[in-house]
Amino acid sequence: MSSPHRLPALALLVLSPLAIVAPCSAALEISFDVQPRVAQVGDALEASIQADLPPDSELQPNAIGPELGPFNVIEGSWSGPQESETGLRWSWRGRLVAFRTGELEVPPITLAAHGPDGEERVTTGPIRVTIESVLSEADLAEAAPALSDLKPPASIRPAYGPLWTALSVVSLLLVGAGLLWWLHRRYAARLAAVPVPDDPFHRTPPHVWVYGELKRLLEQRLPEQGLIDAFYAELSRILKQYLSGRYRVELIERTSVEVPALLLQAGAGKEAISRVNFLLAECDQVKFARHVPDSEACRTAVERVYRIVDMTRPAGLESVEPEQGAA
Repeated sequence: MSSPHRLPALALLVLSPLAIVAPCSAALEISFDVQPRVAQVGDALEASIQADLPPDSELQPNAIGPELGPFNVIEGSWSGPQESETGLRWSWRGRLVAFRTGELEVPPITLAAHGPDGEERVTTGPIRVTIESVLSEADLAEAAPALSDLKPPASIRPAYGPLWTALSVVSLLLVGAGLLWWLHRRYAARLAAVPVPDDPFHRTPPHVWVYGELKRLLEQRLPEQGLIDAFYAELSRILKQYLSGRYRVELIERTSVEVPALLLQAGAGKEAISRVNFLLAECDQVKFARHVPDSEACRTAVERVYRIVDMTRPAGLESVEPEQGAA
């Protein structure tokens, strides 16, 4: 696919806007479009991304937002994959808004796909959008304030109140620290802690817990009963709860878009975060886009959770293999 011809700025405002399409690739093709190209401050712009890839490839749909260059992403979600003439197609639709005027640029979008030849990344071109003020030139001229003569600087008496307050607080803290030190020296022996008895129970490691939860989920056979929504909702809960216990971060009440950034801050690997992001996006497709996978796809989703657990399990711990017979 050839890149678009460059047109003068005036022609871009008159002609119909064209989608920005990524260079042709053997495995992945991306088209990116924003409408309209001329808008006012605060207007919502419709943005769309379309990714086509062969059926033997797997796309990693990125989280778009909450900021995209000078624009804010006020809503947006991925849908797919759907069958197309070339293989599989993923689509993202959202809305952008800008709160400053001028000729602004929507930055390029980069997507990655896993195929037989490994990972491939494709980046779209940027899109320029003109944002105009809601006020006309006459309104701006009337709103211009009248300039007056400069006045000499006014003298302000120093205020020592905050300083005295801070010194008083510091003095009280020093007195309190001295009192605590004296009490410790006098009564430390009497207040010694009683030894804690040995606990015969041990906390189950997160990777052992998740294997048991996945086995229990498979034994319920929800897909065979037509309860696809319940199956993926429970699978998402198990994955988030495992990651919460593994990385000591609360993820249960977080959306799928917020989870990757929190895992990255907690020290999770990028490959594991990418797989988690893809699996949660698949769960969202079932919950919000009414996507209905078959039983084999449900089994594949559980196997992806097993791979995520194997990648994130702490090194040096004894491996507890899941009972594959339950699958």
